[in-house]
Amino acid sequence: MSPLQVLFHQPWMARLGWTLLHFLWQGVLVAALLAVLRARTSGASFRYVSACTALAIMAAAPVVTFLMLGNGDGAAPAGHAAVRAALAAGSGASSSLPLESVWERISPRLGLAWLVGVACCSVRLLGGWLITARLRSANAKPAPVEWQRKLEPLMSRMGVIRQVSLRASTLLEAPVTIGWLRPVILVPVGALAGLSTAQVEGLLAHELAHIRRHDYLVNLLQSLAEAVLFYHPAVWWVSRQIRAEREHCCDDLAIAATGGDVLTYARALTELESCRTAHMHALAATGGSLHNRIRRLVDPSRPATRMAPAGAAWALSAVLLIAVGGAMVRGAESPAPAQEPVVNLKTVWPDTVKQGDVKIEVRGLGTLTSSILAEAKFAETQVKDVHTGQIAAVAFLRPDAIIAAQVQTVHPGVTNGTVTVDLALLAPPPAGTPLGSKIDSTVTIGNMSNVVYVGRPVFATANSEGTLFKLDPDGRHATAVKVQFGRSSVNLIVIKSGLQPGDRVILSDMSAYRQYDRIALQ
Repeated sequence: MSPLQVLFHQPWMARLGWTLLHFLWQGVLVAALLAVLRARTSGASFRYVSACTALAIMAAAPVVTFLMLGNGDGAAPAGHAAVRAALAAGSGASSSLPLESVWERISPRLGLAWLVGVACCSVRLLGGWLITARLRSANAKPAPVEWQRKLEPLMSRMGVIRQVSLRASTLLEAPVTIGWLRPVILVPVGALAGLSTAQVEGLLAHELAHIRRHDYLVNLLQSLAEAVLFYHPAVWWVSRQIRAEREHCCDDLAIAATGGDVLTYARALTELESCRTAHMHALAATGGSLHNRIRRLVDPSRPATRMAPAGAAWALSAVLLIAVGGAMVRGAESPAPAQEPVVNLKTVWPDTVKQGDVKIEVRGLGTLTSSILAEAKFAETQVKDVHTGQIAAVAFLRPDAIIAAQVQTVHPGVTNGTVTVDLALLAPPPAGTPLGSKIDSTVTIGNMSNVVYVGRPVFATANSEGTLFKLDPDGRHATAVKVQFGRSSVNLIVIKSGLQPGDRVILSDMSAYRQYDRIALQ
């Protein structure tokens, strides 16, 4: 008898196979209960806890089932009647065919296939962990001192008592958190230079929220559960809900810790939307669906989408296919949407299209180096149009003040994705401002005369096409119009076509209504 045959004749292998079969309906049941619970609740914290609880039940169910099955004699234990009947119906076996002689031979092979799958998933998990661990030191160095100082009061406000290391990385394009006992926040150099102070603070607060909530440890345990229960689609669906609600919880904590400026935080996420990091076992600011996260932030009154869980629905269909002998399961067709959904005007951000001159500006962060000079670092992709003599504005955080400046020198060379620019102050800094104080600078790189422009919608990018809802003259309805966008500058964007000066449009994310040509406002 070969070693493989010896393994197949082990009693525990048969029990393992039956355990895997039983988990098909157990996983569907747990996922279905979670879907019902989610349909009745909207709080991110409660949804997160309920999804974690569901995954924990899923992880415990096979263990309990394995212990409860039989007495180890290799035969199918009592209580398999329902599974046997389903397998018989799906296989078309006649009543004279002994099920034990067929499925008792198959169940050990199912167990072996599961062991191979777990081994493959474990190798993938270990590889991801090693890659993530390497990011701590690879092309990463301590962040500038001013950001280290900025992190400390933010940690105090958020109740983070563990020591947190802040490092700047040239390998990432979005902030991530690595580690549980000794957490490290890795911030891309370009984000420190290219985003505003408020935006970077919001992203750091998001990462601190992960640390405060011990999300790294939970994410690791979650990944282990995925590796062990890899074959069940319902497990992957529940796991996706955990990751989505985790990001929602951290978004809420970050906004609360940074003064509640939802729009600034949402725009920071939008800037990172095209800079997602590769899959790793770290917690990134771009985690989850950025589209859904931003939509949730900018329009909290909109109910969450009620959808049947795709993974659980697939698994349930698979079980039913076995039970009915391959019959296809079709869900009832969704009712047609209302012709004009009603949107509360108080929950959206309208703006008026204007015509005039628009300054094209870029932003960089830096420090005050003397009473007449400041040094700022600009992202390499933004500094190409910065030249000596251009007008700039330098904002001081403490005390709060803005003074005029002028570009004096654009230093050659690129360091960690940034270029250093010297700014000559055209007025003295605020009284009592010490050297080394942090500044937030804006350089005007151009001016567009007599253009049509509007406040930049959350998802709008320069030189792209999109759809905006334009308010009707009566203010009680809004109609979808195609808009061609031009260049953008900070919070403004040029309109090439589709709108006229005086038109009022909704800047909020309205993607949930993209199938409608017209909405009602109240």
